[in-house]
Amino acid sequence: MRYFIANLAAHLLVTAVFVVLTSIFAARNKKRKVKHVAMYFLPIVCAIAAIVYIVLFTAPRLTDVNNMLNSNYYYNSGTVEKIGSFRNYFVIDGNYYYMNPLRNKMNEGDVVRIKRTPNSSFTVDITMIEDTDMAEDTEPEETN
Repeated sequence: MRYFIANLAAHLLVTAVFVVLTSIFAARNKKRKVKHVAMYFLPIVCAIAAIVYIVLFTAPRLTDVNNMLNSNYYYNSGTVEKIGSFRNYFVIDGNYYYMNPLRNKMNEGDVVRIKRTPNSSFTVDITMIEDTDMAEDTEPEETN
């Protein structure tokens, strides 16, 4: 829960930086202090970046605050296909799931069951699943 709140705060900070930069560049345009033509479009670029960042990262985490407080989670299971370079996300069946990198003890190819938030796919709990079908196949057969 603490990592989720810290992650949410970091995303809110990045969003605030984009909004402040948009305001600063727009004020410079309004005061006609822009010296290059390319600088005239910076407020538009920052505003688009802020909107994209809000839609992809900040808004899903904000909507999951209520789910975290009420313990409303979804469950998924599968084989880990990829783990991020900073170990803060992993991929199961093409879907990205975010997690606390300090608590990550899994490797690629592990079969896991995860408890996650519905909107931002932030994992709350990761459980390793032992594959019993694989153990039955590897036992030697008796011959007469």
